[in-house]
Amino acid sequence: MNYDGRAVALARPPHRYELPLRCSGHRTARHHRLSWQDDLHLAWLTTRRMIIFVGLLALFEIVATVVGRPAIQAARPTRHSAAARGQEDNDLHDVLLGLVIPPRAVSAERARSQCLALPRNSPDVEVNGPHGETLISARCDVVEHGPVGGVASKWTMARYHWTSVFTAEDPARGAAARDTVVEEEVVLFEVRNRRLQAVWHARFERGDYAVLRSITPEIARRPDGTTLLSVMRCLNGTGGCGQQFLHRHLNGRWVAVKQTWLTQLPQTFRTRIRHGVLIESATLVATAGFYADTDPNCCPSEELIAQLTLRNDALLLVGQPTVRVP
Repeated sequence: MNYDGRAVALARPPHRYELPLRCSGHRTARHHRLSWQDDLHLAWLTTRRMIIFVGLLALFEIVATVVGRPAIQAARPTRHSAAARGQEDNDLHDVLLGLVIPPRAVSAERARSQCLALPRNSPDVEVNGPHGETLISARCDVVEHGPVGGVASKWTMARYHWTSVFTAEDPARGAAARDTVVEEEVVLFEVRNRRLQAVWHARFERGDYAVLRSITPEIARRPDGTTLLSVMRCLNGTGGCGQQFLHRHLNGRWVAVKQTWLTQLPQTFRTRIRHGVLIESATLVATAGFYADTDPNCCPSEELIAQLTLRNDALLLVGQPTVRVP
C-alpha cells in the first residue's frame, strides 16, 4: 500500500542460480553446456538445502516439546441431529479454548490466596448483563481451593469471585452511575515439582442475566497413564447440563473426545434422552434421563444406563444399555 492509498503490485524477479562456466574462444557462457562437475555441484547444493530445511523442522518440533506447549486437536463430535451436532461442536470448542497454553506455574501459596489473570477465551464468558463500555475497577477473591472432587491427588481446583464495576449502560442515569457485574471463574491446577500449573479454566457470569449456572471439571487417570478431563456445564433454568471431555496423551497432547456412543443407540432410545447425560469419569458409566412423552422436564420415569469405553479418542458403547426405574 503506497502513501496515497492505492494498492501497488510489486513484481518479484525470479531467482536465478548461475554457475561459473568454462568458455573457450568466442563461445559465451550462455551457449556453454554444463559439465558433469557442474551438474554434481548443483545437485550437492540442492541436497544441502533440503537437509537444512528438514533440520529446521526437526528443531522446531524439539523446541515445542521442551517448552511443554501441547498441540490441540479439535475432534468433531457426532450426535443424533444436526442441531445437537452444532451445539456439541460449540461446547467442545469452548472447552478446548479453556486450555492454558503454555501452563502458568505458581506457588501453592499464591494459588490459594491470589487470583491468576488468565485470558478471556470463550464465548460463554461474554457479559450479558447491563454495563457500559468502560471498566472502572475489578476485584477478584479466591473463594475455594482444594482437591478436585474432594479427593487428594496431583490435581487441585480454585474458584474465583470477580466483581467488575463499569460505567452505566444507560447514559440517562448520569455520568456518575455505575453497573456492577459478578462473575465466577474455575481454574484447574496440576501439581508439578511442588508448584501448581494452571492447565484449564473457564469464566462465566452470575446473576439474573447469566446463561450458565455452574461449570464443574473432573479429572480421571486412565489405566494407560493418560488423563481424561471432564467438564460439566449446566444452564440456568431447566436447560439441563452438557458434558464434554478432553483426553491428554502421554506426550502432553490434548485431544477433544467424540461422543460416538450416542449414534450407536437405537433411534427410539436417542429420542427419549433429554437434558443431558452424566458420565462418570473414572468408570465411564453413562446415566441419562429416559423420558416418556408424558414426563415433565424435572422427572423422567426411567433411566438409561450404558457402559462406555474410550478408544481412539472416542467414547464407544460396550454391550447393550439397560433401562431401570429410578
